[in-house]
Amino acid sequence: MTLGDDGYSGVTFDRPAYLEMMAEVAAGRVSTIIVKDHSRLGRNRLVVGILLEETFAQYHVRYIAINDGVDTINGIDDSIAVRDLFNEWHARDTSKKVKAVIMAAARRGERIGTSAPYGYKKDEGNSKHLIPDEQTAPVVTRIFELCMGGLGPDKIARILTQERVLTPTAYAYRTRGVRHSALNLDKPYAWSGSTVAGILEHEEYIGNTINCRTYTPSFKSKKSRLNPPDKILRFEGTHEPLIDLDTWEIVQRVRQGKRRPTKLGQQDMLSGLVYCKDCGSRHYFCRCGSWDESQYTFVCGKYHCHKEDCTPHTIKAAALRQIALSEIQRVSAEAREHWDELFQRLTSSHQSRAKKELAAKQRELDKGERRLKDLETLFRRSFEELALGHLSDGQFQTLVKGYGQEKAELEAKAETLRNEIANQQDTLLNADRFRRLVDKYTDITELTPELVREFIQRIEIHERSGRYKKKHYTQQVDIYFNFIGQA
Repeated sequence: MTLGDDGYSGVTFDRPAYLEMMAEVAAGRVSTIIVKDHSRLGRNRLVVGILLEETFAQYHVRYIAINDGVDTINGIDDSIAVRDLFNEWHARDTSKKVKAVIMAAARRGERIGTSAPYGYKKDEGNSKHLIPDEQTAPVVTRIFELCMGGLGPDKIARILTQERVLTPTAYAYRTRGVRHSALNLDKPYAWSGSTVAGILEHEEYIGNTINCRTYTPSFKSKKSRLNPPDKILRFEGTHEPLIDLDTWEIVQRVRQGKRRPTKLGQQDMLSGLVYCKDCGSRHYFCRCGSWDESQYTFVCGKYHCHKEDCTPHTIKAAALRQIALSEIQRVSAEAREHWDELFQRLTSSHQSRAKKELAAKQRELDKGERRLKDLETLFRRSFEELALGHLSDGQFQTLVKGYGQEKAELEAKAETLRNEIANQQDTLLNADRFRRLVDKYTDITELTPELVREFIQRIEIHERSGRYKKKHYTQQVDIYFNFIGQA
């Protein structure tokens, strides 16, 4: 039988023809393997060495490479190992050159992905430029709108499945004949929550090109790994956005505050936004099948799990929704009627908070740098103790490993703090965007999930003023708005 591997790299051994050949070898149906050039067997010297010296010998297979004069019936010459090494070097050198070309294009801001993200298609006049796909762009827009309305990826996936919207893999196959490992032609409308979540995190939808999200650690492996954030290349405004920046930021905040639904399958519109003022943990939404909706509550998440670590900070969900609506109405009215006074107050308040945050970060940085100096002393002392015989090798290795790990963590944290301090601005207010948001809603009479996600960034619940069995008590609630903070 004759098999060909044209179009496949010799570095990989997942080639269909190679796998078919080895299946025949394992079945004992092959006596001789003949290749035109020895490099076509493979360009991985370790795998090729095992094949020649172990596998082929085990199955009594004769191997012939015509152009290289190799015939295992005459024995395996030492020069074959050298030839395998040169074959691997050639593959490594080629891989480096290809990666260099790709990286040069990536740094210029050109798209290096082979396919367009769902919702886009390649421009016929320029394959490196994206344009909206008339069929799928509205689906992407709707996914973001549903998420902004408080729905999670799983619920959105169920809606798309019920509406018989083709999945991204099924759409790519039907329109371009592209096959994907996740393609299921028997269930072309079966959306998954992970697919929806991936779309919600795709920055290309606001018009940016993101290059080098992943990398391959070796030219011998096609398995990719995620790059650290500092290695990812980002270029803004490279193509027409499908999602505006405000919607994108709201959805990312929703995703960061994502919470699982209760066992009864229901989640409050404020879930994921409510936090304990004292311990900082996110509040837990409590409901029961026998309860009336007016009894649903939010309680401190840490207290819910470990009652000794905090206090309940309990608040009725209905009361909290009413407070949120009243605050949105108040701030919106003040923004429309007394904008100058509100802006001046917000700016002054924000600058004061920024100074406090900056001072706290500086104190944390100073503390970390002092600890780094202490670790240097401990390192030296450990070496001295080892040299004097006061420490065994095992004890020394344990100490050094612990010190080294702590040092690495401290150095990374210190670098982050230095960057944050260096980039600290006098004000982070984005008053214009909040003003546009207020103008968008002229008559707010009801609290909706869309309204919550657009206006509210965070809600902090203080503990009650009295014991929980008392009917009359006071409880402070702090609401932080998108773009302006606490108003």
